Amino acid sequence: MAEKAKSTQKQMTINIVASIIAFGVTIGINFFLTPHLVSSLGTEAYGFIGLANNFVQYATIVTAALNSMAGRFISVEYHRGNLKRATTIFNSVLIADLFLAAVMLVASGLLTAFIDVILNVPEGLVTSVKITFALTFLTYVISVVTAIFTTAPFVKNRLEINYIRNIISNLIKVAMIVGLFTLFSPQLYFIALASLGSGVFLLLANITVKRRLLPEIKTNFRDFKLSMVKMLITSGMWMSLAQLSNILLSGLDLLICNVTIGATLMGLMSIAKTVPQSIAILINQISSVFTPHYTILYAKNDMDGLVKEVNFTSKIQSLIMTVPLAGFIVFGHEFYTLWQPSKTPDEITTIQIISVLTVLMYLFTAHTQALTMLNSVFNKLKTPVLVALGVGVFSTIAVLLIVNFTDLSPVYKAFFIAGISSLLMSLRSLIFVPLYSAYLLKQKKTIFYPAILRSWLSFLIIAVIFFVIRSFVPMNSWGKFLIVCVVAGLLGYVISLFTMFNRKELALLKSKITGKLKKNKKHH
Repeated sequence: MAEKAKSTQKQMTINIVASIIAFGVTIGINFFLTPHLVSSLGTEAYGFIGLANNFVQYATIVTAALNSMAGRFISVEYHRGNLKRATTIFNSVLIADLFLAAVMLVASGLLTAFIDVILNVPEGLVTSVKITFALTFLTYVISVVTAIFTTAPFVKNRLEINYIRNIISNLIKVAMIVGLFTLFSPQLYFIALASLGSGVFLLLANITVKRRLLPEIKTNFRDFKLSMVKMLITSGMWMSLAQLSNILLSGLDLLICNVTIGATLMGLMSIAKTVPQSIAILINQISSVFTPHYTILYAKNDMDGLVKEVNFTSKIQSLIMTVPLAGFIVFGHEFYTLWQPSKTPDEITTIQIISVLTVLMYLFTAHTQALTMLNSVFNKLKTPVLVALGVGVFSTIAVLLIVNFTDLSPVYKAFFIAGISSLLMSLRSLIFVPLYSAYLLKQKKTIFYPAILRSWLSFLIIAVIFFVIRSFVPMNSWGKFLIVCVVAGLLGYVISLFTMFNRKELALLKSKITGKLKKNKKHH
């Protein structure tokens, strides 16, 4: 059992490292490509790339009902030794996904045809926007076809395979973008075309990975059972509603901005959300790293082990995220000034404010996102989804009232669009998530709050130190900026270790690290 525990911890470490590397590749691509795309295509055109991806988010409301819980149910049956039932679930979802993909293909075609009627599209961009939306929807349809194959790494707790696959797909995407922009005159739909190419790669990779990790689960259409699909939809419909609540909270920002304020401010908002969206992806990726192990502990009814795991991994996620969040908030203006040299000082300020308003929520979700994974592990989704949906509806109504019935300037309306949802999501993460997670685990209500308070204390100390550094060290070149970030980041992580973890936890971390080092020396 001890060896198995070590193996589990090692695999989790591998998964975390792989997720961070995948994040680094994604942020690196955005870092180098976004300024070039903005200068080549224009701010208005760039905004439609983000908006097309948001429309795909809207489509996931339908598919999430079926696919969101498939990994959980297959994993539980597989680890309980019910291979036949796991196989039936797999094939039932596969056939249902093929049907959904066909429906989505038709629906997206109709939507694309009338996109210029629905949205505020500048006359010169109509054709490019339609092609962009068509290619983006096609990429999504392909992802639906193979969604069930992505459950294999989850079942085997080998999520690093997914991250490696994502790294390769991103490299394929950037290679195609560079090639297209080098060989041809810049076009808005080149990004969507490159995404389609990486989507085709993922189609093949997902199938290959499944065959290698879960060869005992065979693809056989005869195993289809409508009752399994109904079971998953009954459970997964709450995930669909959760996706709807996420869209109401943040996924409608660009759409509302386009329809009520205009394409130009939508473009600035799209730029402002590029880094925050990458941070959100990293938070979700790290949380998903822990979920397979949570599910295995739940399947084995090891509740004591699950409580310890949740408490410790939440602190690890907070440790990883606090420093970059503090750095982005404090050094954000310098970053955007260097990153977007084509923008005016006023535009840089607008971008920075929207970014800060967006990332403020992650100071809360960085610690509690891992806790929300328990909802799907316990298959207790109704209450958290209804709470999230209520918050989302309230946020959307508030935003629509402000942008339509106030005399605020367009820029201030954009600030409210970004800020209201961020505030409400922060309150939800602070109040509801820790309490409901404690309820699921049958622990005292305040069990997670000491760690949350430690993470805030850590952030405040680090942010103050970063502000002092910013006041005395000029960052007017990339070289100076990177040196400051590296030095400040290292200092921040040292502070985080001693403010987030108590002596016992620090000793545990030290023993694990030194134990692994000694083990490696013996092997050498």
